[in-house]
Parts: sequence; structure tokens; C-alpha cells
Amino acid sequence: PHAELRRAAPTAISGPAPTIDLSTIALAGDHYVAKLTDGSRATLTLDPDLQKLAEKLLAEGRAPRGAIVAMAPDGRILALAGRRTESSAGGTEGTLDAGLATSPWAPAASVFKLITASALLEAGVDPDDKICFHGGIRSVLASNLQDDRRDSRCETLGYGVAHSNNAILGKLAYQKLQPSKLAAAAHKFGWTGALGELAGSIGAIDVPPSRDLDFARVAAGFTSAGGGGAKLSVLGGAVIAATFAGDGKQPTPTLIAAIDGTPIPTPIGHRVISTTHAREIAKMMMQTCEDGSAAKSFGRGSKHKVAGKTGTLTRTEPFHMEHSWFVGFSPADKPELVVSVLFGNPENWHLRGQEAARRLIDFTTRRSANGREKDRKRAKPRS
Repeated sequence: PHAELRRAAPTAISGPAPTIDLSTIALAGDHYVAKLTDGSRATLTLDPDLQKLAEKLLAEGRAPRGAIVAMAPDGRILALAGRRTESSAGGTEGTLDAGLATSPWAPAASVFKLITASALLEAGVDPDDKICFHGGIRSVLASNLQDDRRDSRCETLGYGVAHSNNAILGKLAYQKLQPSKLAAAAHKFGWTGALGELAGSIGAIDVPPSRDLDFARVAAGFTSAGGGGAKLSVLGGAVIAATFAGDGKQPTPTLIAAIDGTPIPTPIGHRVISTTHAREIAKMMMQTCEDGSAAKSFGRGSKHKVAGKTGTLTRTEPFHMEHSWFVGFSPADKPELVVSVLFGNPENWHLRGQEAARRLIDFTTRRSANGREKDRKRAKPRS
């Protein structure tokens, strides 16, 4: 089914709000347009170059399911693309499906660690305090939740987020959080809320009610034994990343720039967490890209700092997919671009989320640099 877009009708128009079917989007010269159900014409915020690159990356990925969103920090959607294949093994023949960018069809995996870390900071956990642990690379076990003689290393919450260590996040959540507090943190981020004018949601969440191993697993980004846990839409991933890029203010994603030539104001964001806590999480996301789980894509050769979070989780229903996530923003110190990428990869995959995100970021970096160089040459006085 095609995703639909909703925006309140102008005050001069009575009746139901017009909607737009994403399948009607078309390139008209140097911008994208679409028809609204009331007969009006919408000019979209999509950036033609970024939109084409997003679709190209999805085709290169050949995943049975995949989606990419690029967004300005204020919520303007610059690229929104999804792709699916008939074969569960993926392939070169695929169909564009923008609904894969707006529906929470995949587990949030370790991207949910950002929410857990935020809840831990609000609960008073010092980001510089160290916690001792063992294991935690691919799982959370009962032995990880209490102090254990096998706890041979001690690291900070930031290390746990950057290196996606499940034992650290699971243990801290088990010892410092009530399930209701974690659920409240997710809802504060709008986890089950609508995506502004877009049909769909940021995600879905089911936190186990008891503080036990299942709860610790969900806090670390896994699915509980009863099937609970967090799901996340790709556009939702962009909204979450943009919240940290915006010092704790969350933007409302918007796709319509104008209706029948009349500009539509970009919605004003709202505060979700404190500036202090948002910046602490952003530092953890920077560490992810410098020497953590995304270092292979961003740690070497980057001309500026990137902040992000990876996530990987395999599901076998409806068929085998290794979900490969990256959400983040660039430059980390003065964000200009927010990205969210998800591939539901088969066993033999071609592209991961962080690799596609790197190419989106590199493209915008080069384009910005070229634009500044042109401006410099135009401003240079003639001799």
C-alpha cells in the first residue's frame, strides 16, 4: 500500500484535509511535485540530487527491503525512498515503495540504545562513571545483570553506546531503570506518535512490565522472549537523530514546501530532553563514528566529524533479514544533514546502512564545499 501524506487544509478551505499519495510524486524541472486529493498541487521539499542518490543506493544494496531518509535538521525531508523485491533473497529487479520509509516494519535494534541512554541520564547516571561487565557483544545474559567474578572490564555508558555493548546497556537499565521509566522515555521521543503530515509512525514499543532479563534485553535493543521490544520506521530514525542534532529539540518532519505556489511554513520543533543530556548523547554518537561500531565507515578519511548510531539484528520472519541500521547527522558540531538508512539484507548482502550513509554524507559535503568555493570566487574582486 502507498503511504499517504496529510497536512491541515488552509483556513479558507472547509472539509477534510487533503492528502497526497506518495506514488504521485514526480520531478518537474528542478523540484518534485505531487497532487493533493483536493486538486491542489504541492511543491515538495525533496532535493532532486539526494533523492536520486538514495534510490541509486537502494538499487545497489539489492536488499529485499530497504529505505533511506535524508532530512534537514529543521525537519524538511530532502530524500525519502524505499525499495522492495519479490524475492526474499533480494536482487537487481526491485520496486520503489516509499511506504517502507514511513512504516515501522523492522526492529529498532541497537538504535534503541539512544533512548535507553537518554533515560539513564535522566535517572542520574553519570556518563563518566564506569561499570564493570563481561561479554555483551551479541547478547544479554542473566549473568550480565549483576556484578560477577567474570566482570573483567570496566567502561562508561558512552563506551557502551559507541561500541554497542549489550552487557553495559542491559546491566545499567536493569540496575537503574524501572520499565515504566524506559517506556516513558520512548514516548517522550514520540516513539508511537505520528510523523507530522505523513501517514505512519516513528515506531512501536512494548516494554516488559517487570524488571527482569527480558526488560534488559529490550533496553539493549533486542526482542523479548514474548515478542516485545521496539520497532522503528526509517523516517522515525531520522527524527530521533535530529533530536540529538538539535540539542534536544525534536523537529516535525515535513515534505510539502508549498501548495499552489503558496509557501507552507516549516513547523517549529519542540523540546524532548535537556540540552545537556542531548549533547552527552551526541558525544556518544560521535564516538560511535570515531572508534566504535561505525569506525570502519567514518573513522578514517573523514574530513569532518559525524555523529551516528548503528544497529544490527537478524529476524527470520517473514523471511531471513539482517537489519542493518545507521542513523546520524553531519557535521557533528554544526549539523546540516540528518540521515537514516535501513537495509533488510539477505545472508549474501551488498551494502550496509553505515556505508550508504557515508556516501550520502560525502555527497553533501562535496556539494557544500563546491558551493562555498564558487561563492568565494564570485566574491573575489577583479584586478
